[in-house]
Amino acid sequence: PFSDSVALALSFCRQCGFCQLLHNPMIVGTGTPTGGTYYAGGGGMGAPAGAYGTGGYSAVGGGGGQMQVAGGDAGCCGPSGGTYATGRGVGFGAPGMGPGYTAVANPGCGIGSGSSDTSCCIGGPEASCGGLGSACFEGAGTMVGTGDWTYVGEGRGTHTGPGGYNFVGAGAGNWTKEAVATPYGCRLRPCCLLLSLLLLLLALVPFLMNYFSAPSPTPMPAPPPAPPMRIPVPVPAPRPPPPPPISPPPPVPVPVPVPAPVPAQPAYGGIGSCIGWGDPHVRTFDGMRADYYSSGEYYIVKSNVISIQGRYLPTKFTNGLAVTKMVAIGGSLLKGNKLIIGPLSATWNGAPILTGFPSHFDQPDIVHADYDNVGNLVDTALDASKKKIVHVKINDGSPEGLLVQVNRWTASVGNEYVNFKITMHSRPDQDGHCGNFNGNAADDDRMAVRQRVGTQGVPAGPELLFATKTPVTTAGRPDINNCPTATLEAAKTDCKAAFGGMSPKMSCLTDYCFAGKDVALNE
Repeated sequence: PFSDSVALALSFCRQCGFCQLLHNPMIVGTGTPTGGTYYAGGGGMGAPAGAYGTGGYSAVGGGGGQMQVAGGDAGCCGPSGGTYATGRGVGFGAPGMGPGYTAVANPGCGIGSGSSDTSCCIGGPEASCGGLGSACFEGAGTMVGTGDWTYVGEGRGTHTGPGGYNFVGAGAGNWTKEAVATPYGCRLRPCCLLLSLLLLLLALVPFLMNYFSAPSPTPMPAPPPAPPMRIPVPVPAPRPPPPPPISPPPPVPVPVPVPAPVPAQPAYGGIGSCIGWGDPHVRTFDGMRADYYSSGEYYIVKSNVISIQGRYLPTKFTNGLAVTKMVAIGGSLLKGNKLIIGPLSATWNGAPILTGFPSHFDQPDIVHADYDNVGNLVDTALDASKKKIVHVKINDGSPEGLLVQVNRWTASVGNEYVNFKITMHSRPDQDGHCGNFNGNAADDDRMAVRQRVGTQGVPAGPELLFATKTPVTTAGRPDINNCPTATLEAAKTDCKAAFGGMSPKMSCLTDYCFAGKDVALNE
């Protein structure tokens, strides 16, 4: 074997020279190189060196080869380089052999130990690496090397690998290198580094929230200042009061005229007229005709500011039926005064007025009256040449005033009476024989009015404007005013036909209404 090795080495030198051998190395034998280029046999004369190296050259004879690291530096992305293995050889005539290592870094980037740390990951990075296994650590790289030469018998190989085969001639090698792979170092995975920073940030979140959300400390109020000390000061004796000044005489007050009171605006509505004539017949403000035949004192107009009352009494001419004998006016518009007008006389609070014909009466801002023959007749059937009319105007706040016209009839002694016409604005609470002046004629029927104002007329007392109260009916006889309107109209027609006369007899009407037609007409 020795002579064959020498012959092989000389063959290389003759063919390629020393540089040929240095730059175009070949492997002889069956060993598998890892991470570098191996040289079988040195360049020495006569004795195979038995050395190997990466990027180096073994000396002639028993030289020592060196190993150059294939990988990065000692930074964050790879194991450190610069590891060397020292080979050994035997001199001339002995086979050369010597171990060497190559560091192969795992791809990727991380923080960990270098290639000199071969104990951390022994058994695999999952078993060691700080006890965390592969959760956060991985191997930094693998140290690949060749062991001692191993005798494989008389070599006959003619080709070498890896990466295909190189023809090296008739093989004479009978030794091969053993490949040894040893993991080295460990490094922290990048994701675990980011996870560590995230966990640190989460741990700091409560502190930061408390720091930024903590309320500002409220300053303690300053204690109130101590009250000042009172230092007694001597009080000087009071000076005698000066004599009182002589006051000038008070000015003479100038009289200020008192303005006249402005009357309140009256509350009234539309204007209308109501007339009463005969025994008596009434045409209301709303146009309803009603007949009132009973004696007594009744409200013609009743309101809170004016009261116009009529006294109804019978005459011989009317066959016992009542006619209007007097009209009395009072209320707040007259400021507590009373004006009474009859067919033969007129009084103001009991004192006679309008005694001449014609004549006038006046109470400033209250009432004005004229007695003359001017104006229209209320009952057009009478003789106009015998007109005697009293015109009364009451100040009610309206431009027109409240007007009352009284026509006197005195031609027949013992049968004197009056007719009346009242023109005024409606009042909210108005009622009486002239109706309630609400625009509805139907509720001015005699029976409806009596239900509202009563059947006995004006009661005795302060409301009554006359001095005495007249009984409404004769003892033992019913009130004709309680006869229904339709029955009374039929009674007037039948009684006038049976007994004649300008007016039906009161006795016939009463019997007709309350005893029946046969009784009334057979009397």
